[in-house]
Amino acid sequence: MKKNIYNLFIILLLLSILVFIITYSDEVIACVLNAINIWKNNIVTSLFPFFIISDLLINYGFVDLISELTKNYTRILFNLPGESSFVIITSMLTGFPSSAKFINELLDSKKLTIEQANYLLTFTHYPNPLFVLGVVSSLLNNKKVSIVIYISIIIGNFIIGMFLKKKKKHIKEKINIRNVLNIITVKRKKNSFITILTSSIYKSFNTLIILLGIITTFMIITIIVTNIMNLNIFSKSIISGLLEMTQGIKNISLINIPIQYKASLITFFISFGGISIHMQVMSILNDKDIKYLYYLMSRLIHAFLSSCITLLLLNRFVLIS
Repeated sequence: MKKNIYNLFIILLLLSILVFIITYSDEVIACVLNAINIWKNNIVTSLFPFFIISDLLINYGFVDLISELTKNYTRILFNLPGESSFVIITSMLTGFPSSAKFINELLDSKKLTIEQANYLLTFTHYPNPLFVLGVVSSLLNNKKVSIVIYISIIIGNFIIGMFLKKKKKHIKEKINIRNVLNIITVKRKKNSFITILTSSIYKSFNTLIILLGIITTFMIITIIVTNIMNLNIFSKSIISGLLEMTQGIKNISLINIPIQYKASLITFFISFGGISIHMQVMSILNDKDIKYLYYLMSRLIHAFLSSCITLLLLNRFVLIS
């Protein structure tokens, strides 16, 4: 009975969305075009090359090499195997939801356990630095503030990583580069470069298409919610930021409040990621036993923590002009 009621509710909800799309077709078309532009200009340009290169690096044994070189440090800092350093570094360079893709690949190759993956996902949530230092800087018209936002997000992530790690005594292991090089040589002989490249392009493009679908869906949902509810610009900005980060950031930048509060709210949205980013992460890891509630709680903690750090740094140490 409950299942039938749930199915009926979903049908009615979808019909309501369809009616809204027909009624406000001009707004929806503009929304879809905006979503495609965001995907094309921000997601594809920044993530597509990194997705391909990272997949090639994994197939050619780079993860094994960096794991061997960093294994003692990652175990001391985060109680994780050396392979996790690949995810930490590349996620900082490429931005979300890339960490989910890299974690998924390491899970497939049995280099991480589910427990380690759940933990690693909590503190590898980084925006693309070009987005923060470019787009956010332009919206706020202040490069200095955008740098503070990015630093605050990094600090917040590392605090969460240190706070959530499980304590365990580690014995320092000897680094054996020769053994790793032998493993890389074996991997190199398995497939030709063109086979690996074709597979990398195929997997990367499939991931990007899924991300486009999720971004478009949540931007439409944001328009529906903000149109149905008679809200002021501030409330609309908060709701849109929680659902789809990019639109919320743009709206906040237009509100007439001091720049430090704008920066703090923007940091909150980026650190939380928006439900749209959450769904992108979960869609990439949909066949893995990833705990969404654990991820959601870490995003909320990170959002409050990093936004407070931004406010503190701007008020105490950075002269805003």
